[in-house]
Amino acid sequence: MAILCFLFTGGVLLALTAWVGSDYQLADVGDAFAKLSAVAKYADERLQATSTGQPLPDPPRILADLTTVKLGLLTTLVYEVLLVTVVGGASKQTFMGLVRALGLDQYRVSQLWRPGLAVIAAYLLVGLYVLLVESLGIDFLQPQSTVPDAITRDAWTLAIGWVVAVVAAPLSEELFFRGFIFGGLLRWGFWPAALIASAGFTLAHLDVGSMIPFFGVGLVLAWLYWSRATLWDSIAFHFMFNFISFALLMAR
Repeated sequence: MAILCFLFTGGVLLALTAWVGSDYQLADVGDAFAKLSAVAKYADERLQATSTGQPLPDPPRILADLTTVKLGLLTTLVYEVLLVTVVGGASKQTFMGLVRALGLDQYRVSQLWRPGLAVIAAYLLVGLYVLLVESLGIDFLQPQSTVPDAITRDAWTLAIGWVVAVVAAPLSEELFFRGFIFGGLLRWGFWPAALIASAGFTLAHLDVGSMIPFFGVGLVLAWLYWSRATLWDSIAFHFMFNFISFALLMAR
């Protein structure tokens, strides 16, 4: 059901992009150096075409299409709402029954130190992983932000991105991957359930470079939920992790 929701929202994005006539480009071509390289290459091609009397080449698409980025974020928000709907429908529980089953009816703010420390540890491990990959020169294993840098060029796009990444994703993904998938598979034991849920969580982010660190983060999230039998710990971790990532994106 979740895969069908993903395919449906992806199809909606393609249809809306075609309808409004925008380019299907959700991200810039790269960092500042990649942009300069593309401009320089275009300048060379234009000079060569002028000198030989050939038709001038079309300019390269360097920046993401902000209309497409907005549509992508809005369809992602719809997908996250649908994930929550899948959990509510497939779990066959009432709202309050689901709340109690996930331990959402019991939590104290004083317990936030646990996910807080886990976030610090996770960022340290991700930082070490990035340094290791850089030292080995394995470019394709470099983690990439799942939120495009282009959102910082427009206030409305930035606001939508904030809601999607910092508010909606921690709730919907924890309900689905930890509460529903991991919780449902716990009858097989912690490790089989954690490994399967973490694998699904990793694949859902569609970034090869993030697969190893996100798999590790998924295991931490599963342990946070399992160790105290309340989903609030993993939701708090996910919120803080995404909040810091979003703040670093804006700073960069």
